[in-house]
Amino acid sequence: MIGIIVSGGLSFIFVILLTKLGVNFFKSKSIGQEIQEELSFHDHKKGTPTMGGVFIILGTSFGYFLSHINFWTIGKGFKVEILDINFVVLNIFLLATSMGIVGLIDDLFKVKAGRNLGLKPAKKFFLQTIVALISVLYFINIEIDTIFYFFSGFGINVGFFKWILVIFIILGITNSVNFTDGLDGLVAGSSSISFGGILVLSFWIYRHPAYYSQFISESLLTVDLSLLISAVAGACLGFLWWNTNPANIIMGDVGSHFIGALFPIILFSIGSDGLVTFFCFLFILEGLSVVIQILSFKYRKKRVFKMAPIHHHFEMSNWAETTIIVRFWIINGIAIVIGLGLFYADFVLFGQ
Repeated sequence: MIGIIVSGGLSFIFVILLTKLGVNFFKSKSIGQEIQEELSFHDHKKGTPTMGGVFIILGTSFGYFLSHINFWTIGKGFKVEILDINFVVLNIFLLATSMGIVGLIDDLFKVKAGRNLGLKPAKKFFLQTIVALISVLYFINIEIDTIFYFFSGFGINVGFFKWILVIFIILGITNSVNFTDGLDGLVAGSSSISFGGILVLSFWIYRHPAYYSQFISESLLTVDLSLLISAVAGACLGFLWWNTNPANIIMGDVGSHFIGALFPIILFSIGSDGLVTFFCFLFILEGLSVVIQILSFKYRKKRVFKMAPIHHHFEMSNWAETTIIVRFWIINGIAIVIGLGLFYADFVLFGQ
């Protein structure tokens, strides 16, 4: 438990300090955000330093790795020990980081071109699919089964279709988080809350291995996963310090891709597949609003929303940016509470 607090605390402090230095550095290099032409009401954000997601990844690494250095043991007093790293958990982090690198490439193209268009959509989607496919192959390698779990232990064996579904969900959540990253602090704040909820799941699973070992790989019944989740939650919270309205820095695609991939990869790893719906509810809502808008305009020649993603619809309805952000945080929090309730209900019904 102490390690979990240390992991989140270290990443939080690291990101707060490093991001401030990053803001100054990016400003000196004129590395700033470009604005879409149709978002004229965001002109005041033009030039805001971008690619801040790099600090979220670095902060997660810092907190996670340093939490494996133990300086105090109960009953033994002061004693420096280097704890073993769980390589399955480390690989989960590396898979999400790989998706973050895809986002970083996109960000670099935007900065170089001086416009809000990076990689061509087809190339970007191809690279995202490669990472999602590697994630599936890794799941197969660590013997994650083909049962799609709705709420942990309750699930249906869908065979090979599960891997297609995993790829679809990883791509869907990654791009949905990217769509959501349009208001100051919206993704950073929502992600902090969501990862906080997932931290509760992972620690509960770690403390009740007798039940969860029936459908979760033994290598994931470890506190190491909680250390990683705590680190990324702390990193997101630390980044929010500088990303809150008015933002000093924007996370960019590198941050949204990293966060977006990490959510489903972790939840699939711990047999909580269906809970993606609740812990990523806000992001799914934003992604669906884009899909609905595109399909409606294509087949009905009418728009459902004034602008998609849906947060822009409320901006154009004269909602204050901070009002939208806080209300969306509340909606996300309610969905997470429901998800936690379903997770615990499954344990009460089948885990006793």
